[in-house]
Amino acid sequence: MIRNKKNDMRGWQRGLLLPAIVLGIALLAACGEQRFEAQKAKAFTLPLLDASDGLSLADHRGDVVYLTFWASWCEPCRQEMPYLAQLWQRHHGAGLQIIGINVDEDVAAARQFAEEHDLPFPLVQDVGRKVSQLYRVPGFPTHFIVDRQGRIRFSGLGFNLADVAAVSQEVETLLQESVDAAD
Repeated sequence: MIRNKKNDMRGWQRGLLLPAIVLGIALLAACGEQRFEAQKAKAFTLPLLDASDGLSLADHRGDVVYLTFWASWCEPCRQEMPYLAQLWQRHHGAGLQIIGINVDEDVAAARQFAEEHDLPFPLVQDVGRKVSQLYRVPGFPTHFIVDRQGRIRFSGLGFNLADVAAVSQEVETLLQESVDAAD
């Protein structure tokens, strides 16, 4: 039997093609929204943006909490806020809390942003970005969805309309879980 080196090479290349495709799909799936083993959300207390009081994550135990880390200069944050206002209006009565965690050094810019967008949910100021560091926020906006037991069940970096359905579905699923749901 005479072997054709050209055919051997094509077989070798084909053998690498499938693993390369699988790896590529896995890498793409790892971007954006992610599910992972639920870890406890880190506790924090931050001053409200309007300086009226403070807000603690612990105050919302038993609720589903959407944490969004945002900045007034962040264009995707500007796109996310109207969606979050709608999400809040739709699910607040069922136990959804949204906490906007602002990272601006210029508090006046953050307050102006909040006024322009007429946001109905609480906004807090992450002074020195200590909570952002605690949550290892890689960029803005970054969001975490915390279940009724205080575990992070969903996270994402950035905002685009393709993510709206996934986030809405996750919120609705978590709202259906009881506070005493088994791990």
